[in-house]
Amino acid sequence: MDALLRRLAAIGEPKPVLRALQLATIHEAQALVPRKTGLLQRRILPGAITNDHAIVKADTPYAAPVEFGSKPHIIKPKRAKVLAWGGSRRLSGRLRSGSKPTNFATIVHHPGSRAHPYLIPGAKKAAGKLKDVIVTQWNGAA
Repeated sequence: MDALLRRLAAIGEPKPVLRALQLATIHEAQALVPRKTGLLQRRILPGAITNDHAIVKADTPYAAPVEFGSKPHIIKPKRAKVLAWGGSRRLSGRLRSGSKPTNFATIVHHPGSRAHPYLIPGAKKAAGKLKDVIVTQWNGAA
């Protein structure tokens, strides 16, 4: 009975379990995220951990539109008179040297984009493995 009480007291600290769940969520989300340049995948990071929650953040401006999709919207130029796209481009999106943009517009009516969920399904998949984390904590408790 004394050994059982010591184990329950040792496993009573929730932060190690939440940290393991947080890291599992990051791992699963990185496996599910759509990749073009890999920036979104690299910017899925751990946040703060308290006694009742752990934060996982996707630290890019376009993380939410990828997760939830976007509605049709209008795009206007911010620093130039016109928008330009097309031509031969690098993976980063910049034009290759010697290439010329092929399309110009003062305004673009973007049709929106489909959702590609990665963070919420990653968290659900990691939560399904929570039993293994708790068993590991239980077995490691003294």
